[in-house]
Amino acid sequence: MELTLSLDISSAKSLQGQIFDQIREIILDGQLGAGMALPSSRLLAERLQISRNTVMLAYERLTAEGYVKSRGTAGLFVEPISPDSLLLIQRGSRARTNGPIPEASSEPLLCFAGSPGGGSDRPELDFWVGRSDAARFPLRLWRRIINRLLSSETSYLTDYCDPAGLPELRLAIGTHLRRARAVSVTEDQIIVTTGGQDALNLVFNLLRSQTRQLCIENPCYLGAQLIFANTNLTTYPIPVDHDGLQTDQLPRVRGSLLYTTPSHQFPTGTMMPLGRRLELLRWAEETDSYIIEDDYDSDFRYDGPPLTALAGLDGGRRVFYAGTFSKSVGAGLRIGFATVPSIFWDEARILKARMSNGQAWLEQAALAAFIDEGHFDRHLRKLRQLYKARRDCLVGALRRHFADPDISGQESGLHLIWRLPASFPSAREIQTRARHQGVGVYALSSGAAYNYDPQAPDDMLVFGFSSLAEPQIELAVGKLRGILGEMSAVTSERTTT
Repeated sequence: MELTLSLDISSAKSLQGQIFDQIREIILDGQLGAGMALPSSRLLAERLQISRNTVMLAYERLTAEGYVKSRGTAGLFVEPISPDSLLLIQRGSRARTNGPIPEASSEPLLCFAGSPGGGSDRPELDFWVGRSDAARFPLRLWRRIINRLLSSETSYLTDYCDPAGLPELRLAIGTHLRRARAVSVTEDQIIVTTGGQDALNLVFNLLRSQTRQLCIENPCYLGAQLIFANTNLTTYPIPVDHDGLQTDQLPRVRGSLLYTTPSHQFPTGTMMPLGRRLELLRWAEETDSYIIEDDYDSDFRYDGPPLTALAGLDGGRRVFYAGTFSKSVGAGLRIGFATVPSIFWDEARILKARMSNGQAWLEQAALAAFIDEGHFDRHLRKLRQLYKARRDCLVGALRRHFADPDISGQESGLHLIWRLPASFPSAREIQTRARHQGVGVYALSSGAAYNYDPQAPDDMLVFGFSSLAEPQIELAVGKLRGILGEMSAVTSERTTT
């Protein structure tokens, strides 16, 4: 099939975006009917005289949005679109709308289920980041707690909860934090939120008026970067090394707000040692600055004792602690929390009330009972054992199939990083090729991470191991070895010719 595409290298839109838009229009106009094949990525790249990877990324987006479907080695074929569906699709300048068309936003939707690793279209063997094993959700126990609550507490279903969170849940969270993370907080210092991202938003908006500049790890969690980018404040990306955020690179100016993940740096997985944590607290004190500590998966530490949280060392002065139950219990509960220094309690509670009238009572009450009755601790012990075995399986498989792989972040959490050798293709190229063969591995840019340096090498693959059983991990790494062998052979062939 011949495709007549016109690319403008001077356009602000990327080449892959132009290819996607033009092929999409051709399909919607009926020039490419259902069942017709797209030209191979290699052929189209040669005709357009561009990188094959650019074409593959455009094809990947067309596939993800349902315009085409892969039939294995046969190629990509146009999917049927019903006439009724065509009426709902807005196309270019002919878009139908009920009002003025706002400027397009390039900001991605921060939803793990809607990211490359989520949804019904995810690969069969998917190392997506931070996904819990659905089969390990304590369903029978949870159902029993829910039924008990509904049999005795139904009046709460028609009442609003405290916007700061159910008192019983805040008390249970405080008890858990003191025991597991050495964070000594009272019930009043805890604000229950709709997940960890909501906790970050709460703290940022609480401190926004007194913040002069922002500091953030680089690379960092995409969710934090999106919050910081939506301001007119100067942002200082602080580089990360094998000990986490480099404290000697922090600006020595007053009034900063720093975002950090010291216990399992996202995405690199490094852990900040005690000496550097103390340096970080000293910097905050000397510059009259505040710190957001995102402790997103600290419940899972496999080698050595749990680390004292930065907020535990701080003693409730300058560290705002953000946590979530998405990894330990389930993201579908949508329960996270933030702890705030005592002097911010009233202001934080008022701000939370402006944001919402509080989370649902039933889920909060069930989680409080789950923690208070000791089920949460037992659940965590089982998950640590399970995920440690899967971590060990992944590390072992990578070491068997690849020569001395440079792995980091495996000591804790639900993901690790493989820094690729210089001779390997880029992480994005590997991600694209592996996905076509049913294996989901992710470059940093696709794994909910962000790098402020556009010239940074694309040499890190992210493996989330928590939702795959050990036989699946073994199979996936074996397939990955074959994929990389094929890519290496193609590269060698090009070099020779």
